Amino acid sequence: MQGKALLRELSTEQKDWDEPLPVEREKEWDKWRYSLKDLEQLQIPRCYLPFSQSTAVRKELCIFSDASTMAIGAVAYLRALDSEGQWHTGFIMGKSKVAPRPAHTVPRLELCAAVLAVEMYELIRDEMDTEVDTVRFFTDSKIVLGYIHNNTKRFYTYVANRVTRIRKSTHPPQWCCIATCDNPADNATRPIAASTLAHTNWFSGPSFLTQPNKESTHSDDFNLIDPDTDTEIRPEVKSFVTKTSTTQLESSRFERFSQWTSSYQTIASLKRVAASFKKTNLGNKGWKCFKNTNTTDELYKAGKFIIQTVQHETFKEEFRCIKANQPLPKQSCLKKLNPVIDEDCLLRIGGRLAPANLTKEKKHPLIIPHAHHVAVLLVRYYHEKVAHQGRHITEGALRAAGFWIIGSKRLVNRS
Repeated sequence: MQGKALLRELSTEQKDWDEPLPVEREKEWDKWRYSLKDLEQLQIPRCYLPFSQSTAVRKELCIFSDASTMAIGAVAYLRALDSEGQWHTGFIMGKSKVAPRPAHTVPRLELCAAVLAVEMYELIRDEMDTEVDTVRFFTDSKIVLGYIHNNTKRFYTYVANRVTRIRKSTHPPQWCCIATCDNPADNATRPIAASTLAHTNWFSGPSFLTQPNKESTHSDDFNLIDPDTDTEIRPEVKSFVTKTSTTQLESSRFERFSQWTSSYQTIASLKRVAASFKKTNLGNKGWKCFKNTNTTDELYKAGKFIIQTVQHETFKEEFRCIKANQPLPKQSCLKKLNPVIDEDCLLRIGGRLAPANLTKEKKHPLIIPHAHHVAVLLVRYYHEKVAHQGRHITEGALRAAGFWIIGSKRLVNRS
């Protein structure tokens, strides 16, 4: 591990490949190189266990992981119980990697070490020709254990991907907590002289592996994620319910339409669907009514509904005064029109044409405010209907159809 870290430090310095090392670096390199001679004295037993695995009463695979700002590492052991009730431990393999640059936070590095432990387990599982009774993973990072055991919080991509990778091959109950002083993977994350490696627990594992089942290293209390301080947790998405003060359709909805025909056809279909839901318990099948052809009566009522909605929003005060038999406000634009309310609660022009031999629409046309989008739709519709023959003919078509648009000259001229 010391050699890997030294090589990376040398590679980050701005020097050519054939340039001699500085004196300080050269001394460090030579010291590490000469220390490798001590590995000649290192001996690792060929067999995992001092007895045949076939006679083992129970076998466990124990994998430890750890990380530092310099490196991440993992090491695996085979723990077996013989027929006399004694536990034995065998070193399987160990692995270390230089910590990625730019530097990550320690929790992220510990999480990367946990992923390395999972990858090591998959390799051992595929290559070893022996079956184990259980697989356990150990880490001294309680934050990582909190990530793995989490079922409620959402993480950012970096942590989420690695937690998913870990849980793909392992289960949260397999992960245990261990004290840093007992973690053999700690030897892979810091420089250790080759001469002292044999005196560490790197090859033998922690002492509790050779003791009777001691579960003090395991804990189920991993609710250690603090959403207020942990930067890896995504903020919770809160949904808000907006309560409207009215159940009626607002006239601003009509601004979505570009044609008068499409507006009243759509309203007619929606009213038919709404009526079908009220009459029968059809569920989503009621929406099939939306595709049916609208009748002439439905289209006529839909047109009146649109006009009524616009009038009641624009001339709210005028409706109140007329119903209360009070004079209209002085600033009202309807004072000269002598407005009246018909049996459909629509506002029409009054006057002295009641005895005339004319239709109701011609004698008392509906009042339409010029500032509303519905007025634009009406002018556009009748302007196209008369083949764009000019303002006077378009105004005549509007009044013949029973509409009186206040200030229609400006709208017709724009059309």
